[in-house]
Amino acid sequence: MENAAGQLAEAQSLLAAALAESDERMLHDDALLELTATAEAVGRLVDALRIRAAGEVAFRSRRELGEDRLSAKKGCRNGVELLARTTLASERTITQRMRLGAAVRPRTALIGDTMPARFEQVADALRAGALGYDSAAAIVDTLDPIRARVGDLNVEHAETALVAAATGPTIESALPFAADEVRGQARVWESVLDEDGTEPIEERAMAARGISGGLTRDGLVHRRMALLPEVDAKFESLLNAYLSPRSKPTFNDADPDQPRDPRATAQARHDVFASLIDGAARSAEAPTMGGAAPTVLVSVRQADLTAGSGSGFIEGCEAPISLRAVEQFVCAGGQQHVLIDGDGRLVSLSSTDRVFNAAQRRAISLRDGGCIIPGCSIPAAWSEIHHVIAYRDGGETETCNGVLLCWYHHRTIETSGWRILMIDGVPHVKPPPWLRNGHSEAETPWRRSTKSRTQLADLLERQRERQPVLVE
Repeated sequence: MENAAGQLAEAQSLLAAALAESDERMLHDDALLELTATAEAVGRLVDALRIRAAGEVAFRSRRELGEDRLSAKKGCRNGVELLARTTLASERTITQRMRLGAAVRPRTALIGDTMPARFEQVADALRAGALGYDSAAAIVDTLDPIRARVGDLNVEHAETALVAAATGPTIESALPFAADEVRGQARVWESVLDEDGTEPIEERAMAARGISGGLTRDGLVHRRMALLPEVDAKFESLLNAYLSPRSKPTFNDADPDQPRDPRATAQARHDVFASLIDGAARSAEAPTMGGAAPTVLVSVRQADLTAGSGSGFIEGCEAPISLRAVEQFVCAGGQQHVLIDGDGRLVSLSSTDRVFNAAQRRAISLRDGGCIIPGCSIPAAWSEIHHVIAYRDGGETETCNGVLLCWYHHRTIETSGWRILMIDGVPHVKPPPWLRNGHSEAETPWRRSTKSRTQLADLLERQRERQPVLVE
């Protein structure tokens, strides 16, 4: 281990030489993805060493050592400053590494014996390069604060499940969970294990809630808002409804050639807030157009729709859209057959069909919780409902045949390689070939997919019942 720095320096030289003349722009798609995955695997090993080294520097620079602490010997006020000077990384990054390093560093008992780290399984997975920094931080940062309330055994049980999900495969998933999914799972574990932990927090929140008076500066009125979670959730739901890519009035996101909204997110949220204020001032009811909810009208000839070629048109938009975009509109919003004769006369008009009603959408949203493609963070309010078995193939417009997909995954579901299957009314997915780690489609199991926190909590509760853990 004394020669570790020299070995790393040699590896650094070899890596630099190997990459000196490489150009990722010249790689084919699969080769580019393979290079990216390999680089991330190397990065996980490097991150693990960074974390361990930072944890060791923090331990040797702890305050109780006085002038014997490592940082003092090197003329620094603490370990953070010492590492900032040594690595040139930001103090924020170093602080995060130190916190995680302390959690995965073996502990020393008062009598001098070596004890396991607080998160031994995270430490092992980090050292092996199987667990990344983001996933490790999600596990430690969520479970460590509740340890005193729920006990070491419960935290260890949650750690086991989360590390298994993050490194995969497991019985429930053929693929490792991405860091954001791990963080979401960790939050569910927190709510299951620490059922009473939110009450003291809510009491403090009630006392601190409020909206401050405005201060005018540089032509703007600056306010501060501290909202209770349930109030903020209602506010976010309204923002989501208006900021959804499908409801922006200025740009047609169904056409990839159209420009993107040039506003920053904060600017867009401000403009939506202004619209909400105007709407609330005029009426407490949702706005309607002609007695119905605002509707985007898309027209296409039946012959083109049947043949799968040609173009469709959005009323008020000069640019035509592809039949794929039309199919997406039809899948999400329904269709109505209008028969026009050669002279332009309306001959017949059918009722709207193949559209999920409001009650069905609420039920599907509660079941799926958001876009069901693993790793996608688009919430239910932004998602569309997709017919798993296409309407043209006999699929019914029922909750057992509808799933939530974000606009992008809905638009590309036929070409991306993701597969969806309803098993006993529950959505399951299979990844595309490039995410199967060399496994064939037959070897890759269907994975149940939901973003619903209540369902995830229920799944974890049943898992706990099979493997009960007592609070110390």
